[in-house]
Amino acid sequence: MDAGERLRELEGQLERSRAEHDDVRRKAEELSAETARLRGDMVKAARAAQESEDLLSELETQLEELGKREISRSDALERRSRQMVGVLTALQRLAWRPTEALIAQPQSPADTVRSAILLRAAVPQIEQSARELKVEIDGVAKLRTEIGDQRRLIATTTTTLEREHVRIKDMFERKFQVQNATEQERRALEARLQDLGGQAEDLRDLLSRLDQERERRLAEAAGKAAVEKVAREAEATARRIAREAELAAQKAARDAELAAQKAASQAAAEARTREEEAGKAAQQAASQARAREEAAARAAQEVEMRAQAEAKEKQLAAEKAAHQAEQASREAAATRPVKNDTPFSQARGRLPYPARGRVVETYGQPNDVGHVAKGITIATRKAAQVIAPYDGHVAFAGPFRGYGLLLIIEHSEGYHTLLAGMAQIDCAVGQKLLTGEPVGVMGQDDSKPNLYVELRRNGQPVNPLPWLMAQKSKASG
Repeated sequence: MDAGERLRELEGQLERSRAEHDDVRRKAEELSAETARLRGDMVKAARAAQESEDLLSELETQLEELGKREISRSDALERRSRQMVGVLTALQRLAWRPTEALIAQPQSPADTVRSAILLRAAVPQIEQSARELKVEIDGVAKLRTEIGDQRRLIATTTTTLEREHVRIKDMFERKFQVQNATEQERRALEARLQDLGGQAEDLRDLLSRLDQERERRLAEAAGKAAVEKVAREAEATARRIAREAELAAQKAARDAELAAQKAASQAAAEARTREEEAGKAAQQAASQARAREEAAARAAQEVEMRAQAEAKEKQLAAEKAAHQAEQASREAAATRPVKNDTPFSQARGRLPYPARGRVVETYGQPNDVGHVAKGITIATRKAAQVIAPYDGHVAFAGPFRGYGLLLIIEHSEGYHTLLAGMAQIDCAVGQKLLTGEPVGVMGQDDSKPNLYVELRRNGQPVNPLPWLMAQKSKASG
């Protein structure tokens, strides 16, 4: 082969190498875009997990209050029932005595008339007590229904929170797989090219080896694409099967709930029937000589009781609407994260809390041994999600004396965030973080998990509370 042919062959080989280089560059860009998408999904999943944690804490508090109200009203109902039993027993004994027997009793006519007057006055009060007792019974039944609804909502929210944690874990694994695959492929390509350059003895041998390497890469790419296609199809099938199973379980749960509601309705209908029969018997045994003014007074009392019940229901509805409005406001605020290009000094009052919970120790507060706190302490739920409050790079991640596991995030303008108290850190030194990206979780076995948060500027601690976004939980200390 003369020099011209060798030159043309070399130029052709160079063109093919440039095309392969473009393919590798496009593939790297696609992997970079996939990594960015995964990080955005991780931020959304962490926010959803923290919102579920807030909802669980609030539902548990409401359930505890409902339990206390049920115990109080049940005790009052028991006392009223005992009082009614004693009064009805006495009236029943009086009713068994005929009117003629009162004349033959060894007592004065004045005493006999006084007994009749007392009996006549006691009957309206007993009827009023019976109506109040019915209101108490209905209130206890309603409380028990609300407690059951709260427990079911807590179970549903707990399941949602567990699914969010599983999603975050899967996205972590996928992110590392994408990064490792990209790095391994790059290193392998460089090693093969260096090996080819070292083994080639002349230009023809080098060109031949480059052709073989290109064919091998194409074959590997085709095989890898086929494997990924099969994996995607298997994953789609698994998701479809899981979805069908979940729909079947939801249908079974709905059927069971409808059956329970039907049984409860039947029991309530039977109870109402028995109650109506007892009321009729009581009306037949009562005196027929009640005056029209007493009936008007009873009607007025019933109207007042219904008005009080309706006012209470409206108050509960207003409190519920206020709570929903406050929740919507918090969600709207959570969906407006700090822009990535905003300087840290301009993010004051807009940073999200690293974890959801109650602030139990504030900046500058002395502890039991007299040391002044340089940050704040947040009491969280078990296994609570921890996020980055602002964009930055991981400067330190690992155990540190007196802190346990310590995470230091470096921001712009000399600001650093220190997070301590986590049971697990999910990021590495040098890693770039986005606002809201998950960085770790609190302990599952710790009875009272606390997250320590410290903000520093040029090495000096500053109060982090004015920098954080307002939340429902109030500081206590």
